Amino acid sequence: MSEETRRKLLTTGTVAVKPRSDWRDEKYDPFTILLAGPTGAGKSSFIEALGNDKSLGISKDQLEGFTQTVTAYHVKNMVCKEQYRSLSVCLLDSPGFSDTKMSEMEIIEQVRMWMEDQSFSLDIILYFCPINATRIPGTQRRTIDMLKSLVRATGGHWQPEGTFTIVTTMWDQVCSERVQKRAEDNLAYIRENLFKDMIEGGSGLTTFTNTRESAVAILDTCDKHSNKSDYVAASADHLGKSWLRVTPYGRKLYSDLLRRIEEVWVWKGTLKFDLAQTDSARDPELNALLTSQLEETIRILDKFAFQLAEFGVPPVKMPALQEDVEAYVTEKYKQRKLYATVCRPLEDYWELKLLCEDKLRKPFIAHYRADVERRLSQATQQLPNLAKKLADFGPPPYGVSGPRADLAAYVDSKPWLRVESFQDTDSESESVIAPQRTSLEPDAFAKEGDPHVSAVDVTSEPDDMPHLRELLEESGSPQPYHADTGSASDNQSTNVGITPVSTMKLHAPQMAPPSEPAHQSTSFRPSGASGAQRSRLRRFLAQLLFWRKRSQTQE
Repeated sequence: MSEETRRKLLTTGTVAVKPRSDWRDEKYDPFTILLAGPTGAGKSSFIEALGNDKSLGISKDQLEGFTQTVTAYHVKNMVCKEQYRSLSVCLLDSPGFSDTKMSEMEIIEQVRMWMEDQSFSLDIILYFCPINATRIPGTQRRTIDMLKSLVRATGGHWQPEGTFTIVTTMWDQVCSERVQKRAEDNLAYIRENLFKDMIEGGSGLTTFTNTRESAVAILDTCDKHSNKSDYVAASADHLGKSWLRVTPYGRKLYSDLLRRIEEVWVWKGTLKFDLAQTDSARDPELNALLTSQLEETIRILDKFAFQLAEFGVPPVKMPALQEDVEAYVTEKYKQRKLYATVCRPLEDYWELKLLCEDKLRKPFIAHYRADVERRLSQATQQLPNLAKKLADFGPPPYGVSGPRADLAAYVDSKPWLRVESFQDTDSESESVIAPQRTSLEPDAFAKEGDPHVSAVDVTSEPDDMPHLRELLEESGSPQPYHADTGSASDNQSTNVGITPVSTMKLHAPQMAPPSEPAHQSTSFRPSGASGAQRSRLRRFLAQLLFWRKRSQTQE
């Protein structure tokens, strides 16, 4: 195989096309071809024609459901033959460029993320250009200029244009002499004006007639032209933010995003004005239509604003946004960051809770189990307040995913209300006061004035809580006070030297300040207290003793 034809596409059977998301098990990086072009240019039709399979359903209903994400397809029974190896062929279908709802920046970022995830580069770019258009709009011209700049900057030193091929489409829809004349004029304009410099540099120009034979011939043509270049069309590094800030194509992407934001901003103002002038009672249909359009416009504006903020430092010599638009972008990005500061701790503690619950189902040595239970207790105590903060924030900003299904259900259950109900129950029980038992002075649990003293259930017995009894036996901790005997179990001292710091980590329900000094009275549960109340207090006592053991271990 000569240097001029260092690789060649070969068919080994009937060509078929199948979607494929993961390519990382390939021995060699596949020969990757990016399909680019405006919405409705025929990229999806090309894939279906190549595989002779309309059941893929990717080209139907283009007006309603165009491609919105990067999708990879494996061309079966076709390989790219190099001198010492054979490569699989991958077609990477991209969302339509020049679309009003999706910026070029977003599409390029999707392509970059896919290449980075798969650790691949783009070998060839096929640009699809409809031949039956009455004119080529300015947005499409700007996209073409951006792609030209991209190829020339990343396609190597020797004829980088060879990695780029123009595919004219919609020839099967030329059904009259007038349309035929327009198509021929458009083809001449593409060849002699729009892509003249690229074609002279080595780019290919082909025709797609919506048949398998035509699709295979196009792949063969683009492969021959790419042999003239000494490098790939683009890599993930070339599409990263650091490159975009210093390259011509990066400045074009940034400029396109600025233009889109300002256009959508003006349109938003127009819709708000029209909506204010509409009488919803007299014309409810128009009011509903304008409201829907305004909501969609705001959604698009927010998306573009986040993309601009995520870009970070703009390329040099870029014009600034209008003052009101810039303030809007800054505020929206601030909301996104604020949501992250609220949501991330909640997700972290939820993951900790699930991890601890999973570990507690497995056998562990005693001291390790106590540590896991301590972490679980910490997560359980933090989650209600964090869930309330997220609920108070409201729905996430556009482009930010909220908590996953199980955590979302937890937030929807309003767990903070259960905590508040528990606190209310504790407050009501303070009306039942008994004389302080001499064996339970305040310093038995904490320093004088510790608000957590009154939360201890002195009627709880270790016999009712086997796991607590085991912990007491392991650590040598004092047994809880027995109400029937009026003394502590065994002959151990009742001083449980818990430090103020470790006590506060328990985050116990806050009790109302007692009207009498803490050493004169303490609250206890009457015999008619509910089992649920007693259970909660028993858990609190267990947590209290866990912290004692922890503090002793640290000392």
